[in-house]
Amino acid sequence: MWKAIRENPRAVTYAVLMHLVLLVLLMIGLDWTPKAIKPGVKTPIEAELVTTDQLKVIEQRKAEEAARKQAEADRQRKAEKAAADKAAAEKQAEAEQKKQAELAAQQKAEAEQKKQADQAAQQKAETERIAAEKKAAVEKKRKTEEAARKKAAAEKKRKAEEVARKKAETERKAAEARQREAEAALKAQLAAEEERARAQSALAEFIPYIQEKIQRNWLRPVGSPAGLSCLVKVRLIPGGDVVSVSVVRSSGDSVFDRSVETAVLKASPLPLPADAALFKHFREINFNFDPGR
Repeated sequence: MWKAIRENPRAVTYAVLMHLVLLVLLMIGLDWTPKAIKPGVKTPIEAELVTTDQLKVIEQRKAEEAARKQAEADRQRKAEKAAADKAAAEKQAEAEQKKQAELAAQQKAEAEQKKQADQAAQQKAETERIAAEKKAAVEKKRKTEEAARKKAAAEKKRKAEEVARKKAETERKAAEARQREAEAALKAQLAAEEERARAQSALAEFIPYIQEKIQRNWLRPVGSPAGLSCLVKVRLIPGGDVVSVSVVRSSGDSVFDRSVETAVLKASPLPLPADAALFKHFREINFNFDPGR
């Protein structure tokens, strides 16, 4: 019984209520008023002859009363069963609702847990992505800086090599220039020496011719003593023409000096070498005029 009460308390409650209602109705239908009996008076017993038909009626009434009570009991049982079934259905519905609520709560908790797990995984993935991007950025920056450093080092090396090459080239060119200058100087010196030699040879060769021609055009002044001489400077132009003549060192006799100047002018043009390159050595010549007697 206690197990039934624990399993279906609502049905038991309905059954108790129905019994209380029936008990109240029964108490209301009974006549509880006491009959007054006079003291010392005996209540006579009334007897009534009952016929067979009346017995049948009484039996029928009893049968009807029994059927009514049975029907009432059946109705009560049905009502109790309906109440019990309803309570069971409600309990089952409540249990199902509770089960559904628990399932929904579990599903919600699982969904929330999954959501949190997804968020955590997403956050982890985002953190890893950011970390990877930062790492990639750092690596890219390092590679860029390394490439820039290598490029700068290569450029510095290239410039240093270029400077060294240019310096070597400059030094080589300077050495070559110095060598060329030395060779040119040597060549010029040799040429100058050769030219001086040729000029000295030409002067040695042509001065006597010049002196001879001047002497042929010279007239000794009257009264001029013998043994006089003077140093004469003569300026010429190409072809041997005399531009000017002057006595550089006088003989001491002005008449003699003027006669020499006159002779130089008369002797123009003076003889010169055929090589025009030697003329610069004859542009201005100094020689000593000494008639000899």
